[in-house]
Amino acid sequence: MAGVLGRARPDIVLRGVGGQRMAAAGVELLADSSTWGAIGVFEAIPKIPRVWRALRMLRGLLASAPPSALVLIDFGAGNIGLARWAQGRHIPTLYYLPPGSWRQRPRSVEVRDLVDVIATPFSWSRDLLAGGRARVEWVGHPVVEAARPELTRDEAWSRYDLDRNRPVVALAPGSRQQEIHYLLPTLAEAAARLGSRFPGVQFLVPIAPSLAQEEVTGLFGRAGVTVVPLAGMDYGALQLAEAAAVCSGTATLEFTCLGVPMVVVYRASRATTLQYRLVRGLIGGQRFAAMPNIIACRQVVRELLGSAASPEAIVQELSGLLSEDGHRERARSDLALVKATLGPPSASQRTAQLLLELIDRGGQGRGPRG
Repeated sequence: MAGVLGRARPDIVLRGVGGQRMAAAGVELLADSSTWGAIGVFEAIPKIPRVWRALRMLRGLLASAPPSALVLIDFGAGNIGLARWAQGRHIPTLYYLPPGSWRQRPRSVEVRDLVDVIATPFSWSRDLLAGGRARVEWVGHPVVEAARPELTRDEAWSRYDLDRNRPVVALAPGSRQQEIHYLLPTLAEAAARLGSRFPGVQFLVPIAPSLAQEEVTGLFGRAGVTVVPLAGMDYGALQLAEAAAVCSGTATLEFTCLGVPMVVVYRASRATTLQYRLVRGLIGGQRFAAMPNIIACRQVVRELLGSAASPEAIVQELSGLLSEDGHRERARSDLALVKATLGPPSASQRTAQLLLELIDRGGQGRGPRG
């Protein structure tokens, strides 16, 4: 969205909290949030002080120099409080990707009375959040416009020096250190076993900017597996995968948009696993963990979570996708249906337009800023 804003209003000044991609889009970073990610309460506790300091700094800047508009993106733990604070100071606010918008039965709709505009990625979220103070618009999911290869398949085969006659499998271990710690060894062992069943299989491994490439490739190397490391989610290469083992998270939607059949895997600490089971039991009704399944309200990809995510179980699922044409085609058909619910590839453009309209209104009808 930042890039769209910059092109539409070259004089606009963008400042924010984010990571490398936001900085590359022309946003002046006030704080780098690339290391804030955590899985579960116990892993999040050590990160709380730095997040709290960043939020305090941000409130100070907003108070001393109120912006034309404030954009909040996901991160309900910090942004809901910030939205409430900004409302008290009459700062025009747009919430992009409201927290929990993927839930088809939300636990709270408080956000609709805290902000001026909500741009949500899911159509049901628009309906559930309607009726409050905010204007609510379904803009589609940004992953649809992001997960589009810039290369044709023929160009990709040549660019990455891959053999068309040998199977290609993607292994996506996630972007957080906790995920690498608990999941990567399992994926490496699964890759070694899969290589024995399918001699010549080629492995693609997307490596997030927050991770050290040597750490990831080194672990595969120690398992006797050669991989093609990719700089993040390189869609040009990943479109060639016939199957994938994907860490539960946004990456599952990226592979969905690429039409790559997958098994979704996840492993975490015992404390986090216990927390997940308790929360899942308390809120009830949440049958799935993988986003494609949550969106479809049925199983379209196999989930292997916790101890179920064993190397042999992962190999079993990948083997089925590689060897059974009917299984692979059914999976692709199901993923195409999920992708269709995510909307057109114009989320950034539509959200930028909503923001510019909010800015042009200039907070009309509001009291003076504090």
